[in-house]
Amino acid sequence: MLHSGALYTHFMYVPISIACMWWGVRGMGVAAGLAGVILSMHVFGIAEEGIWNDVVRGGFFLMVAFFIGRLRDMISTGREALARSEDANRSILESATTGVLVHRDDHVIFANVRLSRLLGWEPGSMVGVPLDAFLGREEGRLLRAPLDGSELPREIPLVRRDGSQVWVEAAGSRVDFAGGEAALISVTDVTARREAEEKRRELVDLSRRQEEQLEHSTRLAELGEMAAAISHELNQPLTGIRNYARNAFYMIDQKAGGEEEVKTNLRLISEQVDRAAKIINQMRELTRRSDSTFVLLELNSVIRESVEFMLPQMRLSEVTMSIGLADTLPPIWGDRIRLAQVFLNLLSNARQAMEGSGIRRLTISSRHEAEAPLPVVMEVSDTGKGFTEEQGRRLFQPFYTTRKGGHGLGLSISRAIIQDHKGAIEASGAPGAGATFTIRLPAAPRAPGQSGGET
Repeated sequence: MLHSGALYTHFMYVPISIACMWWGVRGMGVAAGLAGVILSMHVFGIAEEGIWNDVVRGGFFLMVAFFIGRLRDMISTGREALARSEDANRSILESATTGVLVHRDDHVIFANVRLSRLLGWEPGSMVGVPLDAFLGREEGRLLRAPLDGSELPREIPLVRRDGSQVWVEAAGSRVDFAGGEAALISVTDVTARREAEEKRRELVDLSRRQEEQLEHSTRLAELGEMAAAISHELNQPLTGIRNYARNAFYMIDQKAGGEEEVKTNLRLISEQVDRAAKIINQMRELTRRSDSTFVLLELNSVIRESVEFMLPQMRLSEVTMSIGLADTLPPIWGDRIRLAQVFLNLLSNARQAMEGSGIRRLTISSRHEAEAPLPVVMEVSDTGKGFTEEQGRRLFQPFYTTRKGGHGLGLSISRAIIQDHKGAIEASGAPGAGATFTIRLPAAPRAPGQSGGET
């Protein structure tokens, strides 16, 4: 009973299975040894069954051992291949030139050395750390984007272990990692780039403020040059006010005139006050510093104001002015004060250029070139000394001037102002034949029902 076929079958398969699951195909040696034990019983005459039954039984031992061992070897080979693949992937992620983070369930399951050092952690110490340790609530939501399918933004701030902030450019995707779905985030440190961009913006703002200061200083310098003419212009209404007031007092004291004559003198005083106030307001506008303000305006109105302001100087210099402004000029988007500065600079330059000329004639015109890219055109032409071809190429360069005592910034600043208005300014002339300055500006697009603009 002890050596029955049932016992062979049940008990001998146990060590065979264990050996093959442990050693793989090599476990067939155990199966072969047990088969040899069964067959040796026939040698000693203690076998209960025929030899061929035991030969078949031994063959089954070897067959079962082979299949179990082979299956175990295939599983082991697959696991080793998977482990090698994971090791290779980890090695690639560790050697990546960017920081790499893998997270699942709001916790880090992998962070390469570069990311750990970027955030001030020891390599390997970030595993298990919650995302909230280095992310704000909003950034944490954004880093979860690869798992919920939403778009991941390009730049987000991360908090280093010491509490400082670092900006990174992030990109992410969903991956299978360590037996489950996870989010892989690749980050690149862009802090230096952002700081450089912020510095560039600061420099641009500083440059803009300096440019505005320079424009303001240039206006003040031009007003200083106009001081004598403005003083002369203001002297006229002040003299009139004094004379009319004396007349009114005389008529009242001496009863030399009627009530209407006194009222006439008072009305004339009021008119002269208005005239002086207008001159002072024009000066105040030109000296005022303000941020650039673009509004819808009529270019002709700015030209008229500039010409009116320059009239005292033109009279003192005995300049004849000819003004021809188009009636159908479309409105433009512009800064009234800055455009007035350009026109005053051109008028002042023209007056100074004609100081030694026998004929002093200044022509100011505007026109509409409907088919041109810059259809609103304004020209200032004089009969002054003109300029050479070489001088013409340098007229708009900063600090270049053909006038003794000039600062050489007026035309340079004028060009910058016109360029800010998306326009262009050009000069033409010849020695002894005068000069013409042409300004071209874009027309403002009209909305349906829009009015003609500022007047």
